[in-house]
Amino acid sequence: MSTDADLSTLTDIPFHWEFVPPADGGAEQREYWTAHMVEFFGKWAGRHLAAAESAWTAGEFPFTAENVGRETAALLMAKADELPDYARLAWGTAFHEEQVLWSPIPLVVEYHRPMGDDPGYLMETVGASGLPEDAREPVLHYVSVPGADGVRIFAICRSPQGTAYGRLDAAMRLDSGIDVVLRTRVFQMDQMAVIGAGVEQLMTTIADNGVNVTGEPVQ
Repeated sequence: MSTDADLSTLTDIPFHWEFVPPADGGAEQREYWTAHMVEFFGKWAGRHLAAAESAWTAGEFPFTAENVGRETAALLMAKADELPDYARLAWGTAFHEEQVLWSPIPLVVEYHRPMGDDPGYLMETVGASGLPEDAREPVLHYVSVPGADGVRIFAICRSPQGTAYGRLDAAMRLDSGIDVVLRTRVFQMDQMAVIGAGVEQLMTTIADNGVNVTGEPVQ
C-alpha cells in the first residue's frame, strides 16, 4: 500500500523541459541543438543504453547516444515545423537516480491575445467539461504560480482503437495579459501519474520567463 510519503515522492519528480528550436531559428541553431541532444542522451540515458546492449542478442547493437539523440532531435524538429506561428513545441522527461525515466514527451505551447477580460473562456479551451474522447470525467486542478494563474485538466481517454491514454490540457493568464495554452498526451501509466506536476513545473518556468521564451504571441 502506498503511503503519503510514497505519493509525495512520485509527484515531486523533477522534470526537465526544453523548447525545440523553430525552423525560422536558422540551421546553425538547429545544428547546435542537435549536438546538445546527442550529449543529453549520452549523459542521461547511458545506463539504459548500456543495459539494453548487454541484453541484446540479435547481432550488433544498433543504438548509440549519437543516433538516438540525432533521430529524436529530427523527429521533434519535424513536429515543431508543423505548428502555427503562435505555438512552440516543448519536450520533457523526468529523472530517477540521475537517469531519464522515458523518451521525451512532446508538449505544444500556444500563446494568445486574450479573447476578453474574463479568462473563464479558457475552461472551455482545455475541455474542463469533458471531450468526446474522454473515458472518464476530467479532473480539474487550479494552478497559481508566480506571475500567472491558471488551470490544468487531466482525463483518461480511449482512442478509436481502444488504446488508453492520458489527456493533459492546461491554460493560464500571465500577469502581462497573455493567455498560454499547453497540451500533451501520455500513454504510460507512470507518465500519467506525474504529468500534471510536470506540466505545472513548465507553467512556472514560462511564467518566470514571459513570452520571450517562445517569441511574440499573435492576435
